[in-house]
Amino acid sequence: MTRRIYGAAVLAAALLAAVAPAAIAQTDSSVEITFWNSVKDSRNPAEIAAYLDKYPTGTFAPLARIRLEALKAKAAPPPAGGEQWAAIAFAARGAWGAVWQKASRDEAESRALALCASNGGRDCKVASTTKCGAMSFYTTRIRRTRYWGAYTAEGATLGQAIDAASQRCKTEGRSPPDCNIRASFCADGSHKS
Repeated sequence: MTRRIYGAAVLAAALLAAVAPAAIAQTDSSVEITFWNSVKDSRNPAEIAAYLDKYPTGTFAPLARIRLEALKAKAAPPPAGGEQWAAIAFAARGAWGAVWQKASRDEAESRALALCASNGGRDCKVASTTKCGAMSFYTTRIRRTRYWGAYTAEGATLGQAIDAASQRCKTEGRSPPDCNIRASFCADGSHKS
């Protein structure tokens, strides 16, 4: 009886030794696939680079390198002078268009005006900045008349720009409770991060 138990134990150990490397390889492959699936659609180059650091010769390494290069190329380099411009064009009834990471004030303003007009804006006004900007908007009906208003402001940070635009709308608009932020952005594109 002990001979059978010992024989069964030896057979089980032999089978385990034969199957274990395959199971470990399967687990490593599953981990790599899970890692790749978690970063493959990322817009952050650091996440793709992390995959390549972990699996430099992995199954998806060629795709990861292509994706990483595409993300690096897509990242807009700062203009030669280092200063970037943003602009928002808006109409009182709500149409607007905003752009950022432009090399000049003229380029930013003309593109924002074109966007506002293509969104149905008439007599669009434009505001530009090298910092962060925001636009607050309201619409309300008082008696039988409909009122609209749009107010822009800039700030050193996105939060400051949003606060300033909101405050302008509340102090200068006809209906402070109806004020809402319609758009916010930074000239360097950092609001997209």
